[in-house]
Amino acid sequence: MARRSDIGIDRKTFEHLARVYRRRWKIALRAAAPDGQVVFDKAEPSHDAARRRAIREAMRWGEPTVDLCPPDELMWAVPIMHNARLLGGLVATTPERRVFPDRSGAAALDIRAACADLRGLLEEANLTNAALLAGHRAEYRRQQERAAIIHEVKLVPYANVRQMYLRDEPALVAAIRKNDRGEARAILNRILAAIHHQAGSRLDLIKSFFMELVVTMCRTAVEAGGNPEGIYGNNFARISELSAIDSDEQLAPWLHEMLERIMDAIHRHRHQTHPLLVAKALQFMAEHFMENISREDVARAVHVSPSHLSRMIKEHVGRSYTDLLNQMRVDRAAELLARTDKPLVLIAFETGFKDQSYFTKVFRRYTRQTPRTYRERHLTHES
Repeated sequence: MARRSDIGIDRKTFEHLARVYRRRWKIALRAAAPDGQVVFDKAEPSHDAARRRAIREAMRWGEPTVDLCPPDELMWAVPIMHNARLLGGLVATTPERRVFPDRSGAAALDIRAACADLRGLLEEANLTNAALLAGHRAEYRRQQERAAIIHEVKLVPYANVRQMYLRDEPALVAAIRKNDRGEARAILNRILAAIHHQAGSRLDLIKSFFMELVVTMCRTAVEAGGNPEGIYGNNFARISELSAIDSDEQLAPWLHEMLERIMDAIHRHRHQTHPLLVAKALQFMAEHFMENISREDVARAVHVSPSHLSRMIKEHVGRSYTDLLNQMRVDRAAELLARTDKPLVLIAFETGFKDQSYFTKVFRRYTRQTPRTYRERHLTHES
């Protein structure tokens, strides 16, 4: 039997966790060394290999994995760790018939929840390395995504690598402009997997696409409000390192770090909105104010979030989005009232108001007169 000091948990702590888990799930726990040997009580040595596998699989994937332990038990575990060193594990077992009491295939026990709860118990007790396990889970998800992307590429073949790259580049640009770090990472992972699959071992070809990606990301970050000097200047040294990279394994981390640096620059300077974005937003509003456009529509057109759109309009124009849109509509309505004899209901429709009553209300708020009075006074003035 392994000594208790070997596995990073004492009997008192183990018994407390075992009682808590039994009360919640009616499932027994055992403490085991990395080789699967049980401590604190006696257990069937023939199951040592299964316990060892359960502990190491949980370590590998970052969470418990359920396995069948002959003759008829289900088993899962969570590793006990000190930093990155594996010390042992807590192992749960329950009869298979309890989980699947009949042949319908329906589970009577939420095994996924039981597994997650066991991991949570050890993390709360600081008996495992939560950060390391989370990293392993994230890596597993990345590998799943990579496999799915490669499968997609195989099903929808492209004539060349550039055609494949150009498919996803606009989505990456949009995510960077919106400062959506999570979406940008996901798209970048998709591009990376596809490039590697298509380009194979042609390192120079992969580097050329990576350089193009970085230039595109930097330019997009500047347009999204990042500091040009910080984005281009601070990343120059990192860009020059690309030529020295001589293996596929180094390329992906390098590109991911570049993305993080660029997104950090946007985050630090997001209050400094680039005037070009404001101009584009105003131009879009001027071209579409007669339609039923929303703040979200304008934000989508210039690739920023709706809240960021409101902030930059307020900062550069000094007015809210709704106020500015109404002013554009009223100005155009005033022009039509003065220069045409179109009915008020038609003018309301042509300037983006939902009905004549609302048009009259907004027009009066901005001009202090009704549309009909405005037309009469203007015609009197002209005569």
